[in-house]
Amino acid sequence: MKKMRFANDQHGAVAIIVGLVLVLLLGFMAFAVDLGHVMVTRNELQNIADGAALGATRQLGVIYEGLYYGDLVTYVCDPALLTNVAKEIALKNKAAGKTIQVNDSDVTIGKWNAATKVFTPTLVAADAVRVKVRRDSSANGPIPTFFGKFLGRDSVEVSAVATAALTAESSINTGGLPIPVGISRYWFEHLGDFCDQNIKFYPTNDFAGCAGWHTFEESPPNASTLRKILDALMTGTYTSPEVTAFSTDLEFVGGNLATDFDNLKALFDFCKVTNDPDHYCHDKDTNPETWTTAVVVYDYTDLSSPCANPNKSLPIVGFATVTITEVLTTPEKTINATVRCNNAEEGRGGGGSYGTIGTISGLVQ
Repeated sequence: MKKMRFANDQHGAVAIIVGLVLVLLLGFMAFAVDLGHVMVTRNELQNIADGAALGATRQLGVIYEGLYYGDLVTYVCDPALLTNVAKEIALKNKAAGKTIQVNDSDVTIGKWNAATKVFTPTLVAADAVRVKVRRDSSANGPIPTFFGKFLGRDSVEVSAVATAALTAESSINTGGLPIPVGISRYWFEHLGDFCDQNIKFYPTNDFAGCAGWHTFEESPPNASTLRKILDALMTGTYTSPEVTAFSTDLEFVGGNLATDFDNLKALFDFCKVTNDPDHYCHDKDTNPETWTTAVVVYDYTDLSSPCANPNKSLPIVGFATVTITEVLTTPEKTINATVRCNNAEEGRGGGGSYGTIGTISGLVQ
């Protein structure tokens, strides 16, 4: 009799343990279901934030494409315009089955520092937009739980943030490079603040002239090939190839190019007076005495002499905007230029930071 009573006592204990385990299992299942719902909703909100930030920043790029050179630095953004773009994009999407509305206060316009990864709110010369989308008490309502309500949690607040920016220009289309000269990446890295700093395009071979001439992708890369390209560029019969940072290599010409100097000057004299960014000279300024246009930035490979005249095929890492200010003939034979910043060029971002940004947005955070 004692053995039977002991067995019955064990059965009762097991039943209690099984009941507790089932409650715990059901609790974990409920938690897993609600957590999965929260994660899916958060991913949906993140996709909406990404799209809204990209769209608003691309609208900023479209605005900059219509500005004349030099206007970007003082341009003041209209926050309502960019905010409305972000809101319209969000309204075309749903999270947890509900169409998403974005609060005006959740769209922030500013500048993105690619080096420090810091976003600073400003409306002047902005290049980035940050968007926050929510399902909480301030917008769209929190998402209801399936089983959490049995544990006293009826809803969960979820949000997501995205920042998109117009980053450094990474490509230039066919015909977009009207002068076959480049600046060494070393010059930018070791000058500090390179904006509005002077550089010589002739003579080169030292830090003051840390640059080199190239024949695009034409071979052989020598003074004769360069001279033919310079003459054809002036007459509009040569079209420069599409160049993409970190993908395209160009053929650089080393040595003394004195035999080409008259051709260099002729190209400068012709292009400086066009004052038309749509002309094949792509002169972006309105001064008939200067020529503002795009040049490549190349990667140096000779660490012992990074500003030496390159005489090899070198990878392109980005693009810069320069103003060629003067070409002095004999006896000086000098080409002086200034590197400009705060210029937007139609093109993709993601290139090296050399003062020029593209107008197609990309996610940065």
